Order: sequence, then structure tokens, then C-alpha cells
Amino acid sequence: MIKELVKSDDEILYHKIKPCSATLDRHFVAKTLIENMFHHDGVGLSANQIGMDVRAFAMIRDLEHNEVMVCFNPRITKTYGDPVWCEEGCLSFPDEILNIKRPDRIVVKYEDEDNKVHKLKLNGFPARVFQHEYDHLEGINFSSRQ
Repeated sequence: MIKELVKSDDEILYHKIKPCSATLDRHFVAKTLIENMFHHDGVGLSANQIGMDVRAFAMIRDLEHNEVMVCFNPRITKTYGDPVWCEEGCLSFPDEILNIKRPDRIVVKYEDEDNKVHKLKLNGFPARVFQHEYDHLEGINFSSRQ
């Protein structure tokens, strides 16, 4: 189901999204996030960007192999190394490209659509995308990271 991106001033982008409930249809949410991420030409998409009040996002983990992961109730458990500057764009703010400083290496935990918990070390591009999408779920606009 393709959904419109919410406007950059929509309230849903500016409040912290609560953890997913046990009754949530995670397979439907995962499918919707992936379809919309590709439809809108993104490398990541948080549920709140398409008006869903769900603590989840989809992201491309590996550009070369188009490997996608969907994260429910994600957390960043550790960051390390010196933060790195890099240009970022955002589907919710289509006219902005900003230079953002973020940790280049992180450890994350998240649940998948089958409620299985994963712990991963991410670095480089996937670490940046994870942090960007995580910020959306925290109600943080990427321009505040400048």
C-alpha cells in the first residue's frame, strides 16, 4: 500500500514514537515500509514519515546487494570512534541536503517482524542510515544535528 509522505511540519515527525504493541501486524508494517521506501526512492524510511504511529523503520543495509532490514523498537546501545561529517538528505525535507556529524560505528538492537531480537555492529553508510531513521522515531529533525 503506497502512502503519501507527511509534510515536514506534520506533528507526527516531532514527537517520540512509543514502542510497538504485541498485537501489531508487523508483517504488514514491514511490507508497507519497504514498498514505500522504494516507491519514494529512499535508502531508509521511518513509519512516521508515512503517517504511521509505529516505532519501526526500513533501511537498505547494503547498497551493492540491495539488502533491506526492517527494525521494530530499535535502540542504539553503543557508539564509538570519532564522529564523521557527511551530507544527508531526507524524504521528509526534500529540498534540504545538510552536512551532519554522526558516529561512524554503532552497536544496535532491534526486533524483526517475527519478534526476534537482533544485535548488530554497523559502520559507515548503514550506521548513518540507522541513526537518521532512529532520530525520526525520537522526534528529532536531522537539521537539528547540524
